[in-house]
Amino acid sequence: MTSPYRLLSCAFVLLIACGDEGVTTNVSPSTDTSDPTTNPPVTTTTTTGEPTGTSTTGTPTTTEDTASTTDDTTTGPPPSNCSQYTDMAACGQNGCEWTQIVSYTHSNQGCQGDIRDFCVPTDASGGLTSVWRDDNGDIEVLQFPFTPTDLGPEWNTCDCDGPLACLCTSAALDCPERLDEFCGAITNENTCSNAAVGGSFACGWFTVSQEGPLDGACDDPPWQKVCLPGTDLSSKTCDEISLPYVDQGYCMGWTDPVYWREIDGIVEVTTICGPKPSGWTLCVADDPNQPDECKCGCKI
Repeated sequence: MTSPYRLLSCAFVLLIACGDEGVTTNVSPSTDTSDPTTNPPVTTTTTTGEPTGTSTTGTPTTTEDTASTTDDTTTGPPPSNCSQYTDMAACGQNGCEWTQIVSYTHSNQGCQGDIRDFCVPTDASGGLTSVWRDDNGDIEVLQFPFTPTDLGPEWNTCDCDGPLACLCTSAALDCPERLDEFCGAITNENTCSNAAVGGSFACGWFTVSQEGPLDGACDDPPWQKVCLPGTDLSSKTCDEISLPYVDQGYCMGWTDPVYWREIDGIVEVTTICGPKPSGWTLCVADDPNQPDECKCGCKI
């Protein structure tokens, strides 16, 4: 037999469900005065408005909340090509930074540096990088304090096959095969002495004589001052040497080192105390394979 309490509870449930489209229906608690142990009072709590559906934890997001988190400071993703902007205003308005970049050229006066304004990304990363492009025959080399990733396809990363101005930058390039060309183009002693590659001095001012074909004779042509790649460029100390022919005639008592090299069948000699020309061979007393022209170096 169904208990009176269960029938009463069902009546309350039906009454709530039949409210007008979810509007609160006030239901008074039971006033039954029977023994509460057998017929306890029932209290019903109702809510107004439409049901919320699936419940979630945390603070619900509303249209007002979304609007409050969006303001004019949102700039969106960073631009893909800051380098396209050529003035400060446009650069800053598009989320980039207007800064100064060093540009380089190379000539008979050595490396020439200049400052160029440039638009770069604000979140740039990477190490010192030099790049170059050929702008209708005008070679442009730029040095960035980071690795640029937004330059156009006409730009190339500097390497040993790039223009000589690439060697002017502080970005280290190991290109010994290019140093003769790099230093040889310089015609000024002071510029030569200060020419640097990768931040290190690379050239020296040497006195060179072309002695002509291998014939053992000193042609005694004019000695020329030339800029050559070298090492120990700041040294003023002469190494202890043993030269050939120092006991013969005009070579008597000669103490400065003499170096030689052969290019296209022409023997050249140079003598200097301290710096050493790269790619040249030191003349010594006991080398049977060196040319007789080594003795010509002590005639300067």
